[in-house]
Amino acid sequence: MLRQAAAAALAGTGLLLTSGPNAQAAQRRAAALLPVIGQTFTMPMNVFGATLVVPLPPPLPRLNFIGGISVEVLAGGADFVRLQTLDFNLVTEHDLFGRVRLTLPALEVSPPSTLQEGPGGLVHTWLQSMAMTFDRWGDLTGPFTLETSQPAKASGDLPQFLPPPLIASTDPHRPPTGGAFLTATGPTHFKAGLPADGLPDLSAVQLQWDGIYEGQPT
Repeated sequence: MLRQAAAAALAGTGLLLTSGPNAQAAQRRAAALLPVIGQTFTMPMNVFGATLVVPLPPPLPRLNFIGGISVEVLAGGADFVRLQTLDFNLVTEHDLFGRVRLTLPALEVSPPSTLQEGPGGLVHTWLQSMAMTFDRWGDLTGPFTLETSQPAKASGDLPQFLPPPLIASTDPHRPPTGGAFLTATGPTHFKAGLPADGLPDLSAVQLQWDGIYEGQPT
């Protein structure tokens, strides 16, 4: 009777979820969902409807980036692993800038993302330092490169890793379907590179975006 009363009291506090057979089963399910340390993965990534905040008259440019990312699974903790970016490349085209690319920065090592046990599967918290390179700026021939002052950040729930297949739309102006969507925590800020004659002040450039789509290749 005392054991039953104690169990009832603990159930009321939720502490039973942190130990015992139920917790062990949950940990086994999470471990089954997490990828194996040392594995590498490549998957498509898209950003749609990002507003580029630059010193230009309105309307500001809206950009749709298409590309992908490669990651390596690193050790984390009991209920999570880290994902270190090995390669990152998103590309779009714009009348004023020509090709615009988001890539890994030249010198800075991007911090690892995390993939953690969540209530409905896994939670992916994506952290990414990046460089943004413009082929030109109007009549000025580039390339012109800016780098993030802080890593971009987004997070979302995944039913599995890799996420479900990401299916591109037949309309290049519409986002993909399937996959998973990671919601951005805020705009991504860039710091100015070396000044160039004729370029405007690029010290406050931002990429305002809702988030990023990721998934398995189709």
